[in-house]
Amino acid sequence: MNRQSFSTREIWFRCSACERESYCGQEYEELKDPDVLCPYCGHTMKLAAARLDLHREMLHPAARRAKATAKPSQAKKTRAGIKDFRAFLREYEAQFPDDVFHVEKELKAEFECSAVAKKFDQRHEYPLIIFHKVVNLNGRVSPFRASVNVVGDRQKMAFALDSDIDRVGAEWAKRVQSEKRAPQVVPRKGSPCKENMRLGDAVNLWDFPVLRIHEMDPGHYISAGLLTCYDPEKRAVNCGYHRGFVVGPREIRCYLSPGTHNAWNLRAHEELGEPMKVAYWIGHHPAATMGAHTHMGYPSDHYETAGALMGEPLRVTASETLGDDFMVPADAEVVIEGIMRPGVRAPEGPFGEYPRYYGPQIMSPVMEVTAVTYRNDAIWDTLMVGMVHDYAGVQAENVVYEVVRRAVPQLKRVYLPRSGNGRFHVYLQIKKIHDGQPRAAIMATLAAFEWIKHVVVVDDDIDVYDDAQVLWAIATRSQWDRDLIVVPDCLGSQLDPSATRSANSTKGGIDATMPAAPQRYPMRVNVPAEVMKRTILEEIVSVEQLARRGRGRYSSLPSGLDE
Repeated sequence: MNRQSFSTREIWFRCSACERESYCGQEYEELKDPDVLCPYCGHTMKLAAARLDLHREMLHPAARRAKATAKPSQAKKTRAGIKDFRAFLREYEAQFPDDVFHVEKELKAEFECSAVAKKFDQRHEYPLIIFHKVVNLNGRVSPFRASVNVVGDRQKMAFALDSDIDRVGAEWAKRVQSEKRAPQVVPRKGSPCKENMRLGDAVNLWDFPVLRIHEMDPGHYISAGLLTCYDPEKRAVNCGYHRGFVVGPREIRCYLSPGTHNAWNLRAHEELGEPMKVAYWIGHHPAATMGAHTHMGYPSDHYETAGALMGEPLRVTASETLGDDFMVPADAEVVIEGIMRPGVRAPEGPFGEYPRYYGPQIMSPVMEVTAVTYRNDAIWDTLMVGMVHDYAGVQAENVVYEVVRRAVPQLKRVYLPRSGNGRFHVYLQIKKIHDGQPRAAIMATLAAFEWIKHVVVVDDDIDVYDDAQVLWAIATRSQWDRDLIVVPDCLGSQLDPSATRSANSTKGGIDATMPAAPQRYPMRVNVPAEVMKRTILEEIVSVEQLARRGRGRYSSLPSGLDE
């Protein structure tokens, strides 16, 4: 809230005994020398003596500013050994055994595996799932396992970075800014991704458990493969998640949205009349995939940012068919090599995308597969695109954090919630010291990514990870005639079904903050913190009854009433 004058609704005072602040109503102005009662310690005093002069505090704010106390840092446990997909799965399951499900039942790659993930999605849960017996199109059980939800929520990403769920986005940003590491080249011989090789006509992608996720998807898709290529001028390696429609044993149709760096690289190769060498790599430590997928300037080396998040150099080795100067991650589960020929396009899509709508069928580049290399007992990973999870939001938080913090150094947290598909909504938490800061933060955020549509700025007493608290702040701390910003005719996301055909979108922001100090605002109701800390429900009420109630909407009603 942007207030231009002091509150006229309350009279604020400071207790002369405990020095805590409270307020009384304006009707006290009409009383003759009234007493006021401190609600904290019960002390009674004259209002005239205890009343706060907010104008004086405006002139001398430092005199009343509380000193911040730093929280003691907590040592983090470090995990030794090569960081690869298997190390992460092993360590995560040891730490969180109830968040990993092993499915031994035979399930079809077509829809049945994704149906299991969808059932959890409907429960707002995103456990890591390993399918051990996936039946492929040929009717046979694949010799490879399939995984989903490896980066399905903040807990898994935080674990991958040895961070915590509250700071994983900021930690991502910090490492990318200051800890880039050049990759480490290792010989082909001995590289895990080279344990098995299929070249040319020996390649058969249908051997792998490639999932068909949504009903209207035209077939089976690679969704967790980092498509990798080099720009032809500076030879910087670029990595990005691009969906790949597996049409045949050696053909993948890849959607490269126009604004992506891989699309720019393809355009540059086509202008030279040359095929573009590409490789998908699937299955690696999430720190490696998160780092390689970092949004950066063009052209930039994405293997360096993979090393930044891993805390060690990414091990790479030479490809089999793309030349000794085309490097692929040595510890990946699967590497698919190939080329995209200039001007070759074929129908691809529709595909269930992150907004939870189908993107339309388009003409997409075709990847001719020249080789597949893979580890013994390889694990094929799939991103459950079109189901709500945290990856997309956390992936963007680090960029938004850096952009906004330059405009508002008091930025505390950035969250792209599931309610906006991790793309369209941004919640910003700030420690506000000036009433103009929320507008500055909104404008900076809208410029960070084209797909961001709505920005809400809240105070540091609001939990940005809780939609209900953010909506409460909007309801009680904003007046839209002065706190709403609307910006029409902006570049938006091509996958936003509400945008125009040319991706024009109207964007906006809401200042849902209280007035900056020394102005005052009514205080939130609360129970004393020390009482809350020592109150443990499981010690007071029935644990079994708590478990039966579950959590969420209508949790105490029979399940049939919520259908």
